[in-house]
Amino acid sequence: MQRGAQTVQLDDVVAAQQRLAQYLTETPLQSSTAAAEAVGGDVLLKLEMFQPIRVFKIRGALNRVLRLREGSHLGGVITASAGNHGLAVAYSAQRFGLPATICVPKHGNQAKVRAITRLGARVIAEGEDFQAAVENAQRIAAEQNLTFIHAYDDPDVIAGQGTLGLELTQQRETFDAVLVPIGGGGLLGGTALAVKERMPTVKVYGIAMSGADSMARSLAAGRVVELPSVHTIADGLSPRGPSAATLELAQRYVDDVIVIDDEDLYAALRLLLFEEHLVVEPSGAATLAALMRHGAGRFGRRPVAVLSGGFCADEVLRQVAQME
Repeated sequence: MQRGAQTVQLDDVVAAQQRLAQYLTETPLQSSTAAAEAVGGDVLLKLEMFQPIRVFKIRGALNRVLRLREGSHLGGVITASAGNHGLAVAYSAQRFGLPATICVPKHGNQAKVRAITRLGARVIAEGEDFQAAVENAQRIAAEQNLTFIHAYDDPDVIAGQGTLGLELTQQRETFDAVLVPIGGGGLLGGTALAVKERMPTVKVYGIAMSGADSMARSLAAGRVVELPSVHTIADGLSPRGPSAATLELAQRYVDDVIVIDDEDLYAALRLLLFEEHLVVEPSGAATLAALMRHGAGRFGRRPVAVLSGGFCADEVLRQVAQME
């Protein structure tokens, strides 16, 4: 990180929201009667698939690029991503005419890779997972004098993601809890910071996959725990471990982390597709899946499920559509 984790504060999130206001509009927060029936409580859905690129990652990536422009940076940028952050960096770079290079795992989500390529970014597919892509991107950044934009270990990215939480507190809906999916923890940390600073009584829960539960293990250990490998269909939740910054924010602001299995995702994906007519990717459906598994009573009378993105792989959509 370029600054200490302690300097990611509410003021940074507020400044990010002001910076992004010219480029992004607020995403819907709406009730779901189908979800309410499935979980036994009033459920609100935060629909981040209505971002320009259909994923929440645009908040952090665009904030980082805008900060670079404030510093008169006109050079190329590079990142590593399982897909969504790369898409967000590619979109942000194209918006301001910056060359972008996106390093992805060699077996990454091809729908996301195609979308990144359409935005004019160079894609390099090497390595088995997100961490291998990070190492590749950092090497290329040093060799070619590019600015590396980390997916979650960057204060400007965390502040940008935190605008989702700040936006929730401004949408004139009452709620008891917010459920946020966990990858590297940037969205969780930023959202929890903003929500807790503005609405201290609201609970914030992180939702992790059993094959990628590094944040849960890190919180239990009191230090960053990096998994040797990850195994989940939710590619957006697949980093091997959080950063020191995102762990510190989770320690300060997150009430609990709930771990679910890949199998839990399919019922949520099906409800969203056939009852709400929303295409949501597995990582985006994790919060509703947790509600459906545990019931609304576990999380409060009126929880918010953050649906973080809508880039669902073709094979997952086909499998969901064929479910009885």
